[in-house]
Amino acid sequence: MTNSLNEQEELLLRSFDTSVVGKERETLAGLIKQDATIRKHLKQYQKIRTMLMRTEPDSFGPFFSERILHMIKQRSQEIDFLIFFFFKKYQVVMLGVVVALLITNLLFAEHLTVKALFGVEQQPIEQGFEIDLYKTLTP
Repeated sequence: MTNSLNEQEELLLRSFDTSVVGKERETLAGLIKQDATIRKHLKQYQKIRTMLMRTEPDSFGPFFSERILHMIKQRSQEIDFLIFFFFKKYQVVMLGVVVALLITNLLFAEHLTVKALFGVEQQPIEQGFEIDLYKTLTP
């Protein structure tokens, strides 16, 4: 047991990936026979290694791109339907508000004209406000 515990574990881990020959092989066999902690580590590493081994390579499977495109199109259609449903839901309310505004404009107008209906009657000049920017900008 001239090696430190880290060196022993390193030798043990290296034995999983490469073949250990010569003196290292004898050292490893002696460590496994003599040291209970090394045997415990060996069992743990073997268990971890078997759990992490893959039996078959990862794959997205057949028609992966078609499935993704179908899901995107389906989500797009759902969003379009939700937007349409939202506006359809409030369509009657908005129509009521527009009619109420038109009636309000007619009630407060002096004459029954189309301009009065939309509230665009021309204001008398004395009620207007005039700004002459050219006059204020020149020194």
